[in-house]
Amino acid sequence: MSRSQSLASPRPLFDRRLLVAALVPALLILVAAALAGIGVGVLLIPMNTREVIALFAVLALSLIASTLAGLLVLGMVDRAANLTIATRTFAGVAIGALVALANVLIVASLMFVNTGHDLGLTAALVVSGSGITMLFALRLARATAREVDPLRSALHQLADGSFDDIDLPEGHTAEFAVLATDIARLRDQLQQVESERERLDAERRELTASISHDLRTPLGSIRAMAEALDDGVVSEADEQSDYYRQIRRETERLARMIDELFELAQIDAGALRLQLAALPLQDVAAEVVEAMRPLAREAGVELSLKVDGDPAVAQLDGARMERAIGNLLRNALEHTPAGQGIEVRVTSEAGAVHLSVRNDGPAIGASELERVWERFYRGEPSRARDARGGADGAGLGLAIVKGIVETHGGSVAADSAPGTGTTFAIRIPRGDASSSASTVTA
Repeated sequence: MSRSQSLASPRPLFDRRLLVAALVPALLILVAAALAGIGVGVLLIPMNTREVIALFAVLALSLIASTLAGLLVLGMVDRAANLTIATRTFAGVAIGALVALANVLIVASLMFVNTGHDLGLTAALVVSGSGITMLFALRLARATAREVDPLRSALHQLADGSFDDIDLPEGHTAEFAVLATDIARLRDQLQQVESERERLDAERRELTASISHDLRTPLGSIRAMAEALDDGVVSEADEQSDYYRQIRRETERLARMIDELFELAQIDAGALRLQLAALPLQDVAAEVVEAMRPLAREAGVELSLKVDGDPAVAQLDGARMERAIGNLLRNALEHTPAGQGIEVRVTSEAGAVHLSVRNDGPAIGASELERVWERFYRGEPSRARDARGGADGAGLGLAIVKGIVETHGGSVAADSAPGTGTTFAIRIPRGDASSSASTVTA
């Protein structure tokens, strides 16, 4: 025990606030008990008004005195530690029986004429009746304890991290049935938390492995080319120029990876700030498509933009949306064979705007399609990425698209089938397209 605990004052016998709060109903119960006793007495024994008043006074004083004494003893019992439910219940009933016997003795000694015979007979009846009452109370307490035991065992199993072998009875008592339901819900929630923790641990390990690999590759290339230039191994001007271009490309690739990691960290932390304004989605898409055309021509891929219907104006963060569309196009370029095409389509409806990117590359399997939006997911080896479109190979692009779109309040979807290609789609609610610029934090 700590020094502060040893110096603390002992727990009071009664909590004063609880005592005051319970005083009024207790007095009402005592008055009701006295009136009930008078009613029984009037029915069994003819009495005049004076005798009724006298009986009420005797009953009231006797009930108050004996009840206060009983509550004092009961409070002492409640303060005792490590008592079972059966023991506490038995003690409470026993104290109640003693209180009843005390009232009988007091009232009988004041009111009975033939106390020698009647008082003994009444006391014997009270004692025997109290014994039967305590027997029933003990049985009820043991039944209650039997319902508590499996719940206590279930809580111990939860504390030990065991979720699968917990047997929760439905319970016969309403309160215990509710408690069992709450424990079952707690078990399910803890299972979800444990599953999420395991998923995050696996993701963290994958993150470490992915970052280590994806950073090592461009850094190794930059180091090798820099050493070759520094050692004079490369002497031709054209060859040196090519090395410089590769160093710049690998440096930009590193910068893109670091930016995406930082942006993904903002999304995960809920700290992604959007500068929203009413913008036509087709204009944002057109700028990205034009910027990606040189890469598409270099890869031998035809890139087109189609706009259907009315202008798709919505509350958008232009820079973030350009990033999302650019990631979709880079992903499409990575998987579209030369001679095939990529189509960007913008449509609108009453409450939302849509953008889809369809490529003619190989189809994605159903099991893989469910995971394409996960971070660090690279897909099957048969769909391995190359460096077209500025691919970083870290598997972060689509995860960032999902984060940006969901921060806008939208949703993402993917569809793929042999012969029809693969389509990645985003949906953004329009919001108040006429409102001025605003800032939103995820």
